[in-house]
Amino acid sequence: MKKQTYRFFVTVLFASLLLLLVGCTEKTETKTQDENIQTIEAVLQKALNGPSDEMIKISESEGLEDLVKYDEKLYKDYFANETSYLHFVNNYSSTLMMEPMRNNYKLKVKNIEYEKSESKEIIYDFTVELQYQKEDSESSEVEMVTGEANMDEGHKIEGMVIRISDFLGSLHKK
Repeated sequence: MKKQTYRFFVTVLFASLLLLLVGCTEKTETKTQDENIQTIEAVLQKALNGPSDEMIKISESEGLEDLVKYDEKLYKDYFANETSYLHFVNNYSSTLMMEPMRNNYKLKVKNIEYEKSESKEIIYDFTVELQYQKEDSESSEVEMVTGEANMDEGHKIEGMVIRISDFLGSLHKK
């Protein structure tokens, strides 16, 4: 009888520890995923909403230094290193708003969907529902923009791709 009680106790204890471990792992994984998505979301919101009044003012000034400082203030803290940050600002950041500014459009993020890839790396695919509207127009349209972000263990972006160039190129035709 004592042997059965002992086995039962050990089995219950083992099962409890296993459930506790699995529960903690899921919470940690969810927290990590949430922190990664918060980083990606912050960068996408800043990059795809606008152009802001501050950016318009900076773009009208003569100095490129102001634009560099503006981008650094908005984005640098979200990137894993100088290389990933410079890749982003050279390909996206303020550059994304040049075509909308030239053609008098405002962009606004309506929704972003995320999906973590099944890779060993920390990669998130995203789809952005992007509303665009010509200034002084009552109507707006929506474009779907896709991309992906590679994250590091510290929830910083190692690389980001935003597939938006076809859409931006079409703004002058609309």
